[in-house]
Amino acid sequence: MAPTEYDLIAYPAMPRQQTHPDRLAAVGKLFGMAPAPVERCRVLEIGCSDGGNLIPMACVLPESRFLGLDLAAGPIAAGKRAACDLGLENLTLRACDLREIDGSWGEFDYILAHGLYSWVPDEVRERLLAVCRERLANEGIAFVSYNAYPGGHMRQMLREMMLHRTRQAANIGEKIRQAREFLESLQRARLLSPAWQEVRDQEAKLLLDRDDGGLYHDELAEWNQRFYFHEFAAAAHRHGLAYLGEAEPHEMFDPQGALAGFQGDVIEFEQSLDFLKSRRFRQTLLCREETQLRRQTAPEQMADFMFSAPGRQLENGQIEGARGVCIGTSNEAAIAVARALGEVYPLPVGFEELVPYAGSAGALGPMLYEMMTVGFVDLHVFDFPCQDSVTERPRATRLARYQAPRADEVTSVCHINMKLDEMGRRLVGLLNGHRTHREIAAAWKVDRAREMLGPYLEWLATRGLLEG
Repeated sequence: MAPTEYDLIAYPAMPRQQTHPDRLAAVGKLFGMAPAPVERCRVLEIGCSDGGNLIPMACVLPESRFLGLDLAAGPIAAGKRAACDLGLENLTLRACDLREIDGSWGEFDYILAHGLYSWVPDEVRERLLAVCRERLANEGIAFVSYNAYPGGHMRQMLREMMLHRTRQAANIGEKIRQAREFLESLQRARLLSPAWQEVRDQEAKLLLDRDDGGLYHDELAEWNQRFYFHEFAAAAHRHGLAYLGEAEPHEMFDPQGALAGFQGDVIEFEQSLDFLKSRRFRQTLLCREETQLRRQTAPEQMADFMFSAPGRQLENGQIEGARGVCIGTSNEAAIAVARALGEVYPLPVGFEELVPYAGSAGALGPMLYEMMTVGFVDLHVFDFPCQDSVTERPRATRLARYQAPRADEVTSVCHINMKLDEMGRRLVGLLNGHRTHREIAAAWKVDRAREMLGPYLEWLATRGLLEG
């Protein structure tokens, strides 16, 4: 295959919790579906790059099957090398066009297309939705992310300005350099009213903070289109697909009652939310149009899920959960539940385990339901396997041991990247399940190794980086 721009400038994939079968299955279950079990499912990722999202899934879910494809041969080759090094027989990576997908590929329980829909021509976009319809199993779920209006108008404006300014650039590197210089010049010029200047400066800073691959492929490449939600929903409907929900469940709720008394269907409700929030990016889940969904959700459903939240205590006494959402100190039971979640985060905790902290199941259901609708907790249906206590001969996961010498981040069994310092990376490499604590400390070669080893191992265990 001819080299693509993704071969020329890297845009590596990374683990994304929102695409994990656990998240997709949880949203499906919330709305009455019976999704395939996470531990035995079939996953297709379209636009998988170097497999950075699929490889961690394949390591944790050996009985599931994963297939990734990408138009860029270079990243696929890199992903194949990593999969071979890790001995992943349940993962296949292919360099091909999504338009080559046909019936011989079989059915999939989960189809993932992150960062693709807005960045391809119309005919490829239509084919993507057609593939989702053709290849989804009866209770299958597709994840499709895309840039959205109305919030995307400011970013679209900056993109058009950058494209104009860089139109004569001789190559990709020069285009990126000119775009960065232009964004910096916008920030230096103080010609707007204070309110508009702040908005534009913030947006320009977000772009300047991107790495070169992200800035180029997301904002400077040939294709980058934004859509109103109702436009995307209509396109999905043309292909026999129905709107299931969002990969971030809290985005579907209106806890402040801004749309109280709303009269309309789910599509119009979601579009109205986008107007109110000025949403600029969506991570939408689709199912087959004939799938029977139960749109009404209730606190009683929470007994069927597991939950996770950071549960960090702040100086002001509040508890911070997922997405920076905080709860106050007035409800002691809610504080107790939040702290219990924080003690084992990022691992999920089952409903029954949380009942004692709330006082009763009847009190816990509404509490967790409210936490879910505001984004404080994440829903789970899968109990991620890890060694959450430190053994005599601790062993880091094979993926963490593989990643630690190559990068400063490793991926936990919960599909979350964890940043390690140099000491941590060296330590993870030593945890092969054969060394005792004394032997690990001797080989670690850091100051106060014996004193530091215990707490460091405990931290690795609570972060889902050790295996039994």
